[in-house]
Amino acid sequence: MNDIEQMIPEHAYQLWDRAGRPNGRSDEFWFAAKAEFERKEGTGERKLGASVRRRVEVRCETAADWGKRGREPSF
Repeated sequence: MNDIEQMIPEHAYQLWDRAGRPNGRSDEFWFAAKAEFERKEGTGERKLGASVRRRVEVRCETAADWGKRGREPSF
């Protein structure tokens, strides 16, 4: 195993940790780390820091929530 093959999982872990350790997204962080190493390798850059989106909370509005707002739906 070469240096980059060892560094990808380590960097993926760092990215995952910085993103708040979200469940079920290990592939996303591994591919982000790999892409970053490939890009850095091509440009000769040394600094790492791929951007990975943070988890976004999605709130679904129910009919009861809609009624609490006091508005009629517009269709």
